[in-house]
Amino acid sequence: MIIREASIAEDDIVVRHYLEIWRSYGTPEDHFSTDAKARVLAYLEEGRAHHRLKAFLALEGTEAIGSVSCQLLASPYPEVVDPARRRYGYIWSVWVLPAHRRKGMAGALMNAAIDELRRIGCTTAVLNASEAGMRLYLQLGFKLATEMRLDLTQGP
Repeated sequence: MIIREASIAEDDIVVRHYLEIWRSYGTPEDHFSTDAKARVLAYLEEGRAHHRLKAFLALEGTEAIGSVSCQLLASPYPEVVDPARRRYGYIWSVWVLPAHRRKGMAGALMNAAIDELRRIGCTTAVLNASEAGMRLYLQLGFKLATEMRLDLTQGP
């Protein structure tokens, strides 16, 4: 297995893996926007241009069997703390093809993303964990954090 940075020419692989994550959550096909692929491609382009986004692939031979993306986290509020003391990076789209799971691929991909976030000066890595990934992320040293949500589609 080789882990390496994905090239722009390989964005279709990153997009395919990202959409597979949503399918694995049970998202029905008719819930995807008709331009879902174009949206992810645009996000990758924007991320590279403004948020130091990088994607990595896990390769077995010439087959891309997994991927991960990482970037500077765009804060939803004004940042007032010196970036040397607080600069968040975000890890997203951790995906390994089902036939290749439980072989260390996700851990190797995560380490590539963590190393990249360190390289660009991040002080903290953030991610949203799926049930499937929770155990790995805890093993890598991630801690549970407090986030609260309110479903606004439900009545008052």
